[in-house]
Amino acid sequence: MLRTRPSRLARPHQESGRAITSLLFLLLIIAGALGVVAFIFGAIVPIGHVGVRKIAFGPGQGLVTKPLSPGYHWTIPGYSTIYEVPQTIQIIDFARDTTRTPASFGSLDIPTVDGTTVDIDAAVLYRFYPRAGISDGIQHGGAVELINTVGATDVLWRKYLSQVAENELKRALSALSTVEFYDPRAREERVQIAQEQLQALLAPVGVKVDEVLVRRYTYRAEIDLAIFKKNLQELESAYNKVGGEFAAAQRDVNKVETDGKVSIQNLDKQGVSEAEKIRSEGDLYRREKIAQGSLLVAEAKAAIDKQKSEVFAKVGSDVYVALQLAQSLASLKGGVVANVDPYDFDGWVKRLGGATSGKTEGEGANAKQ
Repeated sequence: MLRTRPSRLARPHQESGRAITSLLFLLLIIAGALGVVAFIFGAIVPIGHVGVRKIAFGPGQGLVTKPLSPGYHWTIPGYSTIYEVPQTIQIIDFARDTTRTPASFGSLDIPTVDGTTVDIDAAVLYRFYPRAGISDGIQHGGAVELINTVGATDVLWRKYLSQVAENELKRALSALSTVEFYDPRAREERVQIAQEQLQALLAPVGVKVDEVLVRRYTYRAEIDLAIFKKNLQELESAYNKVGGEFAAAQRDVNKVETDGKVSIQNLDKQGVSEAEKIRSEGDLYRREKIAQGSLLVAEAKAAIDKQKSEVFAKVGSDVYVALQLAQSLASLKGGVVANVDPYDFDGWVKRLGGATSGKTEGEGANAKQ
């Protein structure tokens, strides 16, 4: 076979391709070396975290107080280490169902003041302060204080926080009675106290407590029965109390009704008595006025008789008798009066006055004879 030799025009292209390939390979080697150096002598703080540098020896030994923001930072193996502290909300979960919440620390057994036990599912929501300072009037630590006091791993943090949270929740909620767990106001007041205590204890180590939640509470079977009996007793006591109050109210109603009837009867009797009294006073007043009138009439008649007597004493009683006889004669109708001179007034007076009565009788006798 015959071999063809490459032309002189193709050789420069092949040599340039080899040069480019060699350059790219060299760049890859350099980039790889830089990546290895960066991996060995640097670390990346992810977003949502802050970094805390620790110097193992030499100048500045210990934790650096200034936190590292997210991004790439230098480090030297064996000389400096960077710890990552999350800034997102974390949760300590106390739940009885550990299959659904594998990170749970189990439910809390809360002893009550009346000797029972309540099982509680709760959660503590918290976050880490990036640096020490004052927030919302609270003096707090930061990530450096957290690592110095508790440790540099999430396992240590969770273990420490769960112990503190469990102690404070038990201390606060154990002040409730079994029945008071039913009262949301009393229960939430104790939860708020637990949250405030947790905040006061954890702020110096750089932990901010956002919320403490009680999600569920249950009683054991014997406790449920005891609560039922106690509630039944309280209901019976309340029923008896209301029944007693009702009976007392009924007695008051009956008393008021009886007193009303008695008052009405007394008013009726008093009205009759007042009417009789008024009638008696009216009769007495009428008799008094009649007696006074009779007395006045009698006094007037007596005065008239007295005046008549005084007049007769001056004129003569025979004049009065004559006047009376004249009135009698005026009343006569028919008949004849003999031997009487109608113009003889003196004779009339004598006749009517009785001065000549004996004579007249004699004359009458003579006339008859």
